[in-house]
Amino acid sequence: MSATMQLAKTESRLFMRDPIALFFGLVFPGALLLALGYLFPGFDEPSADLDGLTYTEAFAPMMIVLGIATLGLVTLPPILGTYRQFGILRRLRTTPVHPARLLWAQLVVHMAVAIVAALIAIAVAALAFDIAAPEMPLWFALSFILATTSTFTIGLLVGALARSTVAGQAIGMGLFFPLLFLGGMWVPRQIMPDGLRTVSDFTPLGSAVGSLTDTWFGSTPEPLHLVVMAAYAVVVGFLAVRLFRWE
Repeated sequence: MSATMQLAKTESRLFMRDPIALFFGLVFPGALLLALGYLFPGFDEPSADLDGLTYTEAFAPMMIVLGIATLGLVTLPPILGTYRQFGILRRLRTTPVHPARLLWAQLVVHMAVAIVAALIAIAVAALAFDIAAPEMPLWFALSFILATTSTFTIGLLVGALARSTVAGQAIGMGLFFPLLFLGGMWVPRQIMPDGLRTVSDFTPLGSAVGSLTDTWFGSTPEPLHLVVMAAYAVVVGFLAVRLFRWE
């Protein structure tokens, strides 16, 4: 087993011991979709403002992105901040473990959780609201991979620089809510003003929601959305590795 996979195995065990991270990263997106669909009247009726989709259909991809954002911006940065604060990274520095291996291990663990969370949300959409599975599964899978990597690399960059648990939490949460807003959590992208939707297109979560929505309901994703997510993944991931500090 490679050093990276050994680290990933250890990190996965630690993640599973955190019930709060497990709930909000794994269960909460599907549970919130269920609550929205059943508690708000009219959520299951087609809306002209949403291009004929119901609000439940419009929010289903958003719930997947919510899970990705929670894992990448809320749970990931404090982990690395904690490791730095308590000297764990300093001890790792004396081993052959390159910082890129630690970052990759975190990426693998959080990606696995994000996949399970997405499957739960898709199952909730299908079983509770009779929403069909994504109509273009290959494009949907590509969009999901780009969405997770682009968001997680932002979390890795924050974690690479955060000096403590609190710093990781503060910076991550400071990015979490504005990016969710631009992704359509409060105002669905379909009814955003044109200027705001243009800004949304150039954010990782806005591009993620747009791309997942398109591929879920039978359209190929916009090239701009794929390029934006790929650019964040490459550029921010490179910065996370280059700027990583042991202490």
